[in-house]
Amino acid sequence: MVNPLTTLVRIGSYRSVPFGLLGMAATAVPFPIALIPAVLIPGDATAKLVYGMLAMGVLVGLIGLAGPMRRVGIWFANQMLGTRIVQPPPHTKIAWAERWRSAAWLLVHTGLGWVLFGLGSFLMFGFAFALIWLGGGGSPIEFFGERIRVESGAAGLWTLPVAFVTLVVIAYVLAGFTKLFQYSALSLLGPSAAERVAAAEVRANHFEQRNRLARELHDSIGHTLTTSTIQAAAAAELIDSEPQLVRRALGTIEESSRAALEDLDHVLGLLREDRSSREPERRLLEAGTLAERARAGGAVIDYELTGPAAELPATLSREAYRIVQEGLTNALRHAHPGPVTVRVAVLADALRIEIVNPLVEHVAASGRGGNGLPGLTERVEALRGELIAGPAVDGEPLWRLVTTIPLRSRS
Repeated sequence: MVNPLTTLVRIGSYRSVPFGLLGMAATAVPFPIALIPAVLIPGDATAKLVYGMLAMGVLVGLIGLAGPMRRVGIWFANQMLGTRIVQPPPHTKIAWAERWRSAAWLLVHTGLGWVLFGLGSFLMFGFAFALIWLGGGGSPIEFFGERIRVESGAAGLWTLPVAFVTLVVIAYVLAGFTKLFQYSALSLLGPSAAERVAAAEVRANHFEQRNRLARELHDSIGHTLTTSTIQAAAAAELIDSEPQLVRRALGTIEESSRAALEDLDHVLGLLREDRSSREPERRLLEAGTLAERARAGGAVIDYELTGPAAELPATLSREAYRIVQEGLTNALRHAHPGPVTVRVAVLADALRIEIVNPLVEHVAASGRGGNGLPGLTERVEALRGELIAGPAVDGEPLWRLVTTIPLRSRS
């Protein structure tokens, strides 16, 4: 249960004062225009007041229909009322249903601002009696048709408790209006069902991008570390007998490490939302360099690419490069010493990637672990393709990974 005294001493309870003044100030722009019907339409003073108020309401509502007013209203509510209303996703069009809610909010904001001002002015009469008493008394004051005279001395002491009660009432009125402003803002400016769906899609896209970046790092850095480890081990064995091969292996390690650094810079740039970071161009036509680097480290790689790979869409070509990279990395990491066969074929209706390598006995018994195969599966499924991985069905000690990705007709 909320302690009433706590409400009075909490600074946030009086946010309605500056926010109400802002609502009153918002009517300054349409006020001169609202006077036109009040002046032109005949009638008594009461009728003219009604005409002016109606014109003011229409004008304020029209201002609230403007698309940017929703974002402006949310910003001011969050800053001045302490609400935490989520802004609509950037660069999204504000629907008319939300514009009508924004117009209703602006009407509530300006209307409650004027009501608060009028009510506060009325309650200030309680202090007027005490001020008159402090000044030595004075003439009677008209108050709701009654003539109230403030006497000097002890006869006017009643004005002090009246002033205290007035102070407490004003404090609770201001706190109540703060709650009313906050509730109205949450109801009229809070996200609608459509905006919640849009925000969820933005979050889903964000998480999807982060997952894709994680796969990129895993594939690129994992491949580089695997090939570099193999090449470094081979270089250590040949450092005395074959210095030329060692020099070539070290050069390949340098080249693959530089490519991995480019990938790492790109991913870190995206995580920092650095728009100046450009994505390295990795295409299927460049997959042959992966085999060359592995050969430089002593691995036996039989690589073949057939078909019009240059005609593949950029996105598919990039993903195909990563599939070859990850598949080759897994083969080098898990394969028994022996040749690794990589066959990439761009067919009329599909892209087929097949990687075959000798199978280690413990892998045949338990299957491959790690994140490589699940990452490959995610990539292939995102392209509506199919991935089959496992020991060869003919009984040979081979591990076969086959990926088939459908292509649109190029006719």
